[in-house]
Amino acid sequence: MSRAPIRDESNRLGGPERLREDGWRARRRYEGQLKGEGVMRGVRSICVVVLLVLGLGAFRGGEAPTKAGPRIALQAGHWRADEAPRELRGLRSNGTSWDGVHEWEFNLDIAERAAAILRADGYEVDVLPAVVPQQYQADLFVAIHADGSADPSASGFRVASSRRDRSGEGRVAARLLERAYGEITGIKRLPTTTRRMRNYYAFNYRRYRHALHPSTPGVIIETGFLTSSTDRDVIVREPQRAALGIATAVQVWAETADDRE
Repeated sequence: MSRAPIRDESNRLGGPERLREDGWRARRRYEGQLKGEGVMRGVRSICVVVLLVLGLGAFRGGEAPTKAGPRIALQAGHWRADEAPRELRGLRSNGTSWDGVHEWEFNLDIAERAAAILRADGYEVDVLPAVVPQQYQADLFVAIHADGSADPSASGFRVASSRRDRSGEGRVAARLLERAYGEITGIKRLPTTTRRMRNYYAFNYRRYRHALHPSTPGVIIETGFLTSSTDRDVIVREPQRAALGIATAVQVWAETADDRE
């Protein structure tokens, strides 16, 4: 099975110790929001244990985990879309932009930052371009995009899981991503998703060869509007906050998996 090369951005972003500390702080803030709200049965008690275990690395001088974490795919939407095969030729000319910078550049920046946080915590992460390897498999796939609008007042993020999600894990990840991303970034969540998000091409293994394997749960996040000055304060000026929101949701999703079995 072909895999995209794994990129390590931890040194550029402050080193593994700094990334563990950032991730730890984000998980603590997120756990505080979860208390008493019943996101799912048992999440509160599970997260407390998870935070204590994961936090030990930060307090022990950043020791590397002894066990490899799950394989996570973070797709930078529209990145290398010009390489799309004929079946996905529509990808070659879409996406939004801001101030002459294409959307994929912002998506890739956030994806690499989130990947660095997760790798510092022991996860194996692939940062994927627009074209997904055929029958690609991972424990979780997250597509990272940004919105655009002719209306400068349009603002907010939205999350959707695949309508073909067999396991239900994509729906769980989507709910956690909505909450974690919203709390950490402060961007408002839009209550509606689009049909195009739920039928995202990477989820559509029945129609496209370059799509996820049916066993891989997938979610897509539109991180905000590049055409909104409010949303740009995060996704352009403070992309680390967006990355923390995504990474925190992935960590909570992975570390509470046993509770859902």
